Amino acid sequence: MNFTAHNIRLDNGSFTKPDEILISDHPCTISTRKILNLVFPSNKKNYRVIDLGCLEGGYTVEIARMGFDTVGLEVREESIACCNHVKANLDLPNLNFVKDTAWNLDKYGPFDAAFCCGLFYHFDNPKAFLEKLARNTKKLLILQTHFATPLDSGVKQYNLAPMEVHEGLPGRWYYEFDQALSFEEREKMRWASYENDKSFWIQKEYLLGLIYDLGFTTVFEQFDSWAPNMGENLNKFYPDGLRGTFIGIRDM
Repeated sequence: MNFTAHNIRLDNGSFTKPDEILISDHPCTISTRKILNLVFPSNKKNYRVIDLGCLEGGYTVEIARMGFDTVGLEVREESIACCNHVKANLDLPNLNFVKDTAWNLDKYGPFDAAFCCGLFYHFDNPKAFLEKLARNTKKLLILQTHFATPLDSGVKQYNLAPMEVHEGLPGRWYYEFDQALSFEEREKMRWASYENDKSFWIQKEYLLGLIYDLGFTTVFEQFDSWAPNMGENLNKFYPDGLRGTFIGIRDM
């Protein structure tokens, strides 16, 4: 199995990518665990969680280890093979993986919580996708994504296009790959979009507003994944990184 990032401890004591930090100890995992425990403090087996674009299944595994009924959705052959290898080597009956595009998520919902890390900024119509996701998410949205800003920060680093309006929201286009690439070549680009050659990054303030407008009446940006040394890390990496964790919670 070719694991590109997720280092998962399997039941036999082996690791999927020993040179990387354990996925269970990753700051994103820790902050995700916190918000899931906050919103669902007990009876986790009664709640369904989807991990969209789950790559090699690391975050899906950690959510399942908390007790949730968990589905990891992944479209690429090589990545879903890693997911299935992980499932076969863990005793977690509540861990499930599905090979499909994230646009078909409504075939598997609804879900009590949706975890979307490293996928949202790969869509050319992110508003339409978030509308679909919101219809299938009953309580909690965890959206870890790149965003745009009208400032120059990060524009050269990511080769972002000038600000414009798309789907009624301001943001910038990000170019994923050359249109001339074959499907077989794109299939192997496991850290890129699946079909569209460019993606739209929504300006952060309007992304927060969109989450609210879709019915998540408690909306905030979660910063504790930058700890420890939060002030130093935010000052050093956040302005040009253009990436954050956005939380939406429905009142029920």
